[in-house]
Amino acid sequence: MRLKRFWERHILLLAFLLPCLVMGVYFIVRGVWPFGNSSVLTVDMGQQYIDFYSYYRQTLLGHPGQLFYAFNNALGGDMFGTWAYYLASPFNLVLLLFPKTMLDLAVAVMTLLKYGAAGLTMAYYLRRRGWRSLWPATFGFAYALSGWMVANQLNLMWFDGAVFLPLVLDGVERLIEERRPFRFIFWLTVAIVSNYYMGYMICLFVVGYFFWAASARKRAWKLRVKEFLRFAGASLLAGAASAVLLLPTLFQLTQSKGTYTIKTIHWKFEYQPWKMLGKFFAGSFNFDQMPNGQPNVFVGSLVVIAFVLYFVLGKIRWQERLTALVWTGILALSLMFEPLDLLWHGMQFPVWYNYRFSFVVCAWLILLAARALRFLPDGINVWQLALSLAVVLALCGMVWLNVDQFPYLSDQQVLTTFLFSVAAIVLLSVRADQRKWTPLLFMVLILGESTSNMALSLNQISYVSHSDYHTYTEALREGVDKLNVTTPDRIGKTVLRTKNDAMQVGYWGTDQFSSLFEPSVPQFFGNIGQSAGDNFAAYTNGTVITDALLDIRYWLTPRTDVIATSESPFLPPLSPRPDLQRETHRGQTRWLTGYENDNALGLGFAASDQILKTKLIDGMPVTNQEMIMAALTDRDYQTLFDKIDLAKPAIKGGTWSAGIVSKKKIASTTTVTYTFEATSSDPYYLKIGSDFTDNLVSLTQNGVAVPIYDTFRDSELLNITPGEIGKKQTLVFTLNKDTANFSSVVLYRLDQSKVTADLATLKQSPWRIDDSGARHLSGTVSITKKNQVLMTTVPTSPGWHVTVDGQAVTPHKVLGLFMALELSRGTHRISMTYTPPYLWVGLVVTVIALLLILLWWWLTPRGRHSRGAIRPE
Repeated sequence: MRLKRFWERHILLLAFLLPCLVMGVYFIVRGVWPFGNSSVLTVDMGQQYIDFYSYYRQTLLGHPGQLFYAFNNALGGDMFGTWAYYLASPFNLVLLLFPKTMLDLAVAVMTLLKYGAAGLTMAYYLRRRGWRSLWPATFGFAYALSGWMVANQLNLMWFDGAVFLPLVLDGVERLIEERRPFRFIFWLTVAIVSNYYMGYMICLFVVGYFFWAASARKRAWKLRVKEFLRFAGASLLAGAASAVLLLPTLFQLTQSKGTYTIKTIHWKFEYQPWKMLGKFFAGSFNFDQMPNGQPNVFVGSLVVIAFVLYFVLGKIRWQERLTALVWTGILALSLMFEPLDLLWHGMQFPVWYNYRFSFVVCAWLILLAARALRFLPDGINVWQLALSLAVVLALCGMVWLNVDQFPYLSDQQVLTTFLFSVAAIVLLSVRADQRKWTPLLFMVLILGESTSNMALSLNQISYVSHSDYHTYTEALREGVDKLNVTTPDRIGKTVLRTKNDAMQVGYWGTDQFSSLFEPSVPQFFGNIGQSAGDNFAAYTNGTVITDALLDIRYWLTPRTDVIATSESPFLPPLSPRPDLQRETHRGQTRWLTGYENDNALGLGFAASDQILKTKLIDGMPVTNQEMIMAALTDRDYQTLFDKIDLAKPAIKGGTWSAGIVSKKKIASTTTVTYTFEATSSDPYYLKIGSDFTDNLVSLTQNGVAVPIYDTFRDSELLNITPGEIGKKQTLVFTLNKDTANFSSVVLYRLDQSKVTADLATLKQSPWRIDDSGARHLSGTVSITKKNQVLMTTVPTSPGWHVTVDGQAVTPHKVLGLFMALELSRGTHRISMTYTPPYLWVGLVVTVIALLLILLWWWLTPRGRHSRGAIRPE
């Protein structure tokens, strides 16, 4: 009894600790490190966000310029928008408390803290609405472990929206009740700044919430108009106060993600509405629901029943219930009707993780349920009992009879939810708040069902092991350290865990995966035969030409003498580069060997201005590389890649028709075998078509696997340089699917002597960079001929301010991506500094907004309002 009273007095602490404790126990049971070899890294958390978190630590602990720009963002790119979307959460400061070798543990701790914070803020909101005893923590737990929270545990940056939403709603209540807008302005600003994407959704939701909250109070129309104007003004000021972050980010979106905005809206339902019913059952989530599933709105049986009862309680004003019904209808339509769904997502269909705004729906269900239960302190009557039973039987019966339509549910899950629903009805029937143990029984019910949903859902997801993440990251870090790079040059590698490895370890790389990735970079990568997509680029199959052009001066590749041993760390192969062994040896670690590419051209060099006129051709990587070299050296176009005839392929277990191989029904394996002989030591490249993506085929050369990256959209060039001249080479493709089109498979031999001569010409006048940082480059270049430019491989961006000998100039955009400067003969000093566009404009708007907020506060006499009461105006 004494313990119960303690927690009732410290209910907010309990609301925070309960989700932390339950999730912490679950992590321990699942063996999350250091309690096992698992982690919380899965899907994008393991492939993207964990690397951004490492970049976050690097930025705050020594490289502040990376806040604006970073050369470990592919070939270099804006980072302010990335920071705003992924890294502005105040919870990320936790990352600074852990060493870089324990980053996955830091993410687990941060995950627990956000679960707890969500429970805390919801409990705070409810306590402000008059709830006492254990009730705030009970509903807080239901919110913290709601279906949306559990399903999006891997999208940790979105959790901030759920954490701050109750505080924003409490601010709305204070604005209406006390006519004080300042808490609302503050928390809405915090929500927008911590994650503008979730903040945008909160802004939409708050509009409907305001009208509902206003309808709960009887007001004269004049007062209602003033309330709305006060609300609108406060909302605008919150947005303006966020402008220093929003304006640069919005501009960056127009250069990246905004280019994919949907322009044609289909006025249709995205799925049969009744199928959303399955999402109210425990465990209604699995991996297949990530790319294409219904909204995750699980909140527990008690909440669903109380939510329904809300609309039939006569003690609640009919105006309030009508407003709630209208807003509920809009939210429900948003979960299934394409135009409204697009509106909530900023007019863009999500790539995976559909209905990302459904956290506001979970909150809405809980708020109305709690509101209803406030009017039922002595439980439900007979007809309310009948209605509750009817709802439960109808819901469970519908899903039970059509369980095959819900692939994420089983009969056992339906039965589990039914039993919890019956228990909820029983407790509602006997509820009497004057009995001290009543709130505890309801808490046990919520804890049991929400925990069941969490465990059933998360048990269906696999995670990256701690050892795979840790050993790879440390092996790569040791390799980069061994290279001892002191110049502004890029590093390539033949292994890859994620496309953000360069951010994880902290070096100038080539790859990137981000929602704010400029499409011009993947476009260029595809044009030169590299793997690329809408939000990523990966330098998977470089040639001698592209290595030199992109200034990939250093390389890391697994040691051939130890990589096959049982002690080898997790080093996923990316591409075979047998030609690297011809480069200058830079040392080795236990797992990796470093090389230096003597052909690298640096970040800039003098070249012919013919490059200004060069246009790349989609789907022709060989021709594009030949055109680039011709333009840079100011010579006529000539063939550098000689086409080599492949012997007619041998087909086993399949049929060949016009280049298309189809698997025979009776065949267990279908293979396509090519052979050739190398007549020189020049590099050999095999071109494959874009339809070989998504693991359509696997490839071996003389029995050794040749990695083909799993995702690309353009033709690729695979390096298959033989180790010996004159030895027969056997290439075996194995079909992983029923058919494959081999008509695009072509073998090329690169004329090394011609390429080396061209590169030697381009190396004569390099841009000698003597001052470099995350957002600035400065150095000299000597122009010795007419009609020359400084050709750089620094991506063009409106944020770059470029000067030549102290005079501002506007660079040209070449090859659809890079900056080039027309220069006269002589030696010139070139300086480049990057500042995110609209940063200063945003700062001015923010300062003005803060001054207006301060003025509003100053002009509001403290004694004008009685706390919690409204006086006629």
